[in-house]
Amino acid sequence: MRAWTLATPIILLHLACESGAQALPDHDNGLLTGIFGFPESTEGGQLIGRGQHRWDTSLIIASHNIDETRDGEDFRLDGETNRLAFTYGYGFSDKLDISIEVPYLSHRAGSLDSIIDSFHDILIFTGGGARAKREQDQLEIFYADSQAALVDVTNNASGISDVRLLAGWQLSTSEDRNTALRFGIKLPTGDSDGLLGSGGTDISLGLASDVAGLWGKTKLSGFYRVNVTYLGEPDRLADRYKNLVGQLSFGLGYELHRIVDLKLQSRIRSAVYDSDIENLGGTSVALTFGADFRVSDHYRLVLSVGEDPKVGSVPDVSFQIALRYTGQE
Repeated sequence: MRAWTLATPIILLHLACESGAQALPDHDNGLLTGIFGFPESTEGGQLIGRGQHRWDTSLIIASHNIDETRDGEDFRLDGETNRLAFTYGYGFSDKLDISIEVPYLSHRAGSLDSIIDSFHDILIFTGGGARAKREQDQLEIFYADSQAALVDVTNNASGISDVRLLAGWQLSTSEDRNTALRFGIKLPTGDSDGLLGSGGTDISLGLASDVAGLWGKTKLSGFYRVNVTYLGEPDRLADRYKNLVGQLSFGLGYELHRIVDLKLQSRIRSAVYDSDIENLGGTSVALTFGADFRVSDHYRLVLSVGEDPKVGSVPDVSFQIALRYTGQE
């Protein structure tokens, strides 16, 4: 597993720099990391066309399974997070599009532990060891240092999370390559007490590129994203968070059929907190795979699964479904 974790990003990066495709949704649903305004891979190099509207609805269900103690720090996560996000975007010109994302977040005990155990058995993934040691389908969010318990949540919580305003500026476009500058600002609209938001304002800036055709093969495509996010001071763990966090995403697409594209992608992000705990203070690695279906000229349906090849750095497993509409006014 460790060899696969290290090799996959290197292989994908080499290929993705020469290819291009629309990406799968890959929001980090981590309980203490997903509350920040990190960009998604769906924020790509191809903008919404002039005068076009785009409506996105996405649901990500993530299961958490971490039990780690290091150098006086004790960290336990168990439960599920559901994130339902609505995004509306409009193409103001050939160079500029602007969007708003309104997410609804829910942390709960959940009911997927037995399903996920079976899923891991089928794919020969490890659950990190912690899942087998606990009772199934409970909620626990606990973090303590050598002095005191800093986070201790066992009650379900749900509500509007932090709203994001997004903008894209087209740097270049051609028949086989689109590159854009991406900007985002996350506003503290969610309740930080229930971990529905961070309590701070975050700003992200990045470069996104989508390229069609790999080695002259029209069925192959790919993308890459390079982003940096400035984190505003959060209400929780304000003495441990890092101001600047870097993120790299890349992936491949294969047109299996004229209406079906298969996707494989990875996301690597630098540490969010100053901590020896892997999920908080380590580099995170996420792997997402799935399919993009062209339902009609205007609608696309996406089904995907996210895994943690670097165990404990992101949610244990996530299931994602998204529907996108693009059309003229």
